[in-house]
Amino acid sequence: MNVVNKELATEHQELMSLIDEVEAFKSSAGIQPLLERLHELLIRHFSHEQFPDGLYDRMGAYGSKWHSQLRILIEDHCVILSGIRAMSERASRPGSDEDPTFISDLAEVIAHLRQHEQREHKLAERLMALEARAKAND
Repeated sequence: MNVVNKELATEHQELMSLIDEVEAFKSSAGIQPLLERLHELLIRHFSHEQFPDGLYDRMGAYGSKWHSQLRILIEDHCVILSGIRAMSERASRPGSDEDPTFISDLAEVIAHLRQHEQREHKLAERLMALEARAKAND
């Protein structure tokens, strides 16, 4: 799993940098292209995690004990992608820069994404620790 984790590290850095850029906006004015880019990056990133031989495939190999946590992470992917897409569409509407709830609604979606990433990292760290202990006992 360490190999998969290292492969995703660059994507995570790019993702977090883009999220920081998004969070710097104080209105929807000019943010739509950035949200489109974020959506595209998330699609690519989530597919790398979920597809065969991806992070989730490898984490699932640790047994069914972890499957419910993985299922929640996968559900998060759908919610986050939908949320970013909805915010992008809102930002593209005429007059969206006058929408008083846009930034707070976007902040909720970004908070969900950050929480997801934290849960995902914690689970990966736990499983890597199990893997290290198993190797040490061999």
